[in-house]
Amino acid sequence: MTDVLPLITPRLIGTSVLRSEDPRLLTGNGEFVADIFLPRMLHACVLRSPHARAMIKSIDTSAAASMPGVHLVWTGADTSPRCTGIAAGLDIEGFKGTVQPVLATTTVRYVGEGIAVVVADSRHIAEDACDLIQVDYEPLPAVVDAEAALAGGPIANDTLADNVILERAHTVGDLDLAFATAAVTVAGRFVNNRYAAAPIECRGSIARYEWTSNQLTLWTATQVPHFIRSTIAKSMRFPEHNLEVIAPDVGGGFGQKANLFAEELLVCLLSLELKRPVKWIEDRRENLMTATHAKQQINDMALAFDADGRLLALRDRVDGDGGAYNTYPWTHLIEAMAGTSSITSVYKVPALHTHFAAIVTNKCPVGAYRGIGCTAPQIAREALFDRAGRELGLSPFEIRRRNVVQPGDFPYTAATGLVHHEGSFLETVDTLEKVVGYEAFLDRQKKARAAGVYLGLGVSLFSEVSGIGTAAAYAVGFPVSTHDTSTVRIEPTGKVVVTTSITSQGQGQHTSLAQVTADALGVRMEDVVVRSGSTSQTYGHGTWGGRGAVIGAGSIMRAVQVLREKILDFASDMLEAASEDLLIENGQILVAGSPDRSVPLARITEEIYFPAKAHKPGFDPTLEVTAAYDPAGVVLSSGGHAAIVEVDSETGLIKLEKFFAVEDCGLVINPMIVEGQIRGGVAQAIGAAVLEDLIYDENGQLLTTTFMDYLLPTSMEVPDVDVTHIETPSAFTPGGIKGMGESAMISAPAAIVNAVNDALSPFGAFIQRFPLTPDRILEAVAGNPAPASPAL
Repeated sequence: MTDVLPLITPRLIGTSVLRSEDPRLLTGNGEFVADIFLPRMLHACVLRSPHARAMIKSIDTSAAASMPGVHLVWTGADTSPRCTGIAAGLDIEGFKGTVQPVLATTTVRYVGEGIAVVVADSRHIAEDACDLIQVDYEPLPAVVDAEAALAGGPIANDTLADNVILERAHTVGDLDLAFATAAVTVAGRFVNNRYAAAPIECRGSIARYEWTSNQLTLWTATQVPHFIRSTIAKSMRFPEHNLEVIAPDVGGGFGQKANLFAEELLVCLLSLELKRPVKWIEDRRENLMTATHAKQQINDMALAFDADGRLLALRDRVDGDGGAYNTYPWTHLIEAMAGTSSITSVYKVPALHTHFAAIVTNKCPVGAYRGIGCTAPQIAREALFDRAGRELGLSPFEIRRRNVVQPGDFPYTAATGLVHHEGSFLETVDTLEKVVGYEAFLDRQKKARAAGVYLGLGVSLFSEVSGIGTAAAYAVGFPVSTHDTSTVRIEPTGKVVVTTSITSQGQGQHTSLAQVTADALGVRMEDVVVRSGSTSQTYGHGTWGGRGAVIGAGSIMRAVQVLREKILDFASDMLEAASEDLLIENGQILVAGSPDRSVPLARITEEIYFPAKAHKPGFDPTLEVTAAYDPAGVVLSSGGHAAIVEVDSETGLIKLEKFFAVEDCGLVINPMIVEGQIRGGVAQAIGAAVLEDLIYDENGQLLTTTFMDYLLPTSMEVPDVDVTHIETPSAFTPGGIKGMGESAMISAPAAIVNAVNDALSPFGAFIQRFPLTPDRILEAVAGNPAPASPAL
């Protein structure tokens, strides 16, 4: 099935147009939530639990409430009658929903959970007042280890019957036969770290209630303003048409800001009560403690290969640590289920068994983060591919080449049920091997090892479910429907205004969508302005899951198609030519084959708006069209990554020497923006594989609460990234555009892990616990201090 969409004639598309957003942002003229100051604005500070699990016996707020400058002190007893909290669930048999209160009432379930809020004249006063609140807790045993929680013991969230949100298995083919007859089997237990999105801008919200008009406005750092509006209105029983949500400039999101947070509800409730604007801005410690975590999984995986290196079967058991509550809307399944639903990736897997458990613990809830669910199983699968290649005497490229879905296989239905309609998997392997210069690397690696220097090469192939709409959501197990809209308006002077539900958190979407609009309509890019970020504009589900370019372009194209037909039909009389013979180029309407017969677009629009003579009967002069778009099928991007590293066997330190990325995101709108996304994702991947780890102790205390101990990569750790583009258009999107924002965080960490394991292969080391810290590397090599001779 192919979605019926107009064609794009590329002119600006495919060129590295400078981002129109950058002059404002680089000169400090952006407006983030923290930059907004409103008359009579008050400031909120949240008192957070120091315990991972405890009963709240009593709270004394009297000293805080009497402090000068304090306007209000609330606890859960005040918020719960006004809003029951964030109810998160999915219509899946066996799924257990949860409700996260705006402020805890009787029980706290993770360190950092809000239990009281102070509103004062300043943030400083509010913080000082929070210190005066006296809380009597009865600590309870914390549930910290997900595997132990799965086995039984204390229940992390006492509103549930046990510690499992959902457990599910999926089997295709005869696994027992495949493993029994395999020439080579490889297995491992891969323990992945828990980490944070750590956007440069922490979360923040301002609510302003105008009681005279019953109008509530919320400024919040979010990727999904319309979604936030609808859910807040429902949760608070507030009329949605009287609520506007505005996302101003947002300093990074990466999925973290695609959740509904308790603090967004809280500031709304406070402003309704006080009838004054209320502002809440979190600090970095709050962000690391409470702003959703990501990725923590254990993958117990095994692969079976025949003697020729062809994959016979894959078995994976996934235990996902989702924290104390389901996040809304993603729930615990954003990791545990999302990964298993696409575990076969670009490979043919005849027999498959997956089993996942989404487990509740007394930790900060897990939410969406770039590469949802896929990072951990990708590391496990790609690491085992390399291990099997060594046992079979096949290069990391050759073993993958023998197992990818081939060009003649499309459409190919994977054992997960995911249908691949197109892809460049084989071309990716060949291209990646070429750009790496594999034979030359092997020669250099051999010479380096002889000198006691350990170089390693790691390879990882991926497919990415991108441009996520209803079809894709159902395909990966989430029974939800989505759509987004854009409005295109041509002004009387021929200038074009686009408003879209697609928001930006630094991706350059105002530039890329202006390129699409200009090419689709046939006008100059400087004659197009793109606006987004307010629920006063067109409705949609926002920016996440590689949707920006795909969904934004699709809805814009549909609106433009209607406008083009109307304009060309109107111009046909003036030019005395059939509308199908007319073109729009650079703001001029031309007769095909007769360039001397033309009229400016602005003249046509002026006559439509301000007719010199009466229009034809029934003519509609409206030059504003709103259109929706939801891809008819699953849009799959793909590609591969390779890393070259040097590992110091005496210190355990890793130096990333070079990184390669081969990306197929269909039609490339703006190569500079695409490559920026890739390089930024690679930087995050380095953090994921080597540095970042949210560590809890046995009592559920988060030990990594600052950037002194939660380590992020800097420019010193990020190597040069060589980017190669392949273009395989999608049949489901305008011009074949695919998403690509998730790809590096899906695949690049696995390439780094494989490179380190390759460097350490002379020691017989194979690391399966992450991140790749120096102590883990030293522990891995300690068993074999005298490495074997390098293998050719």
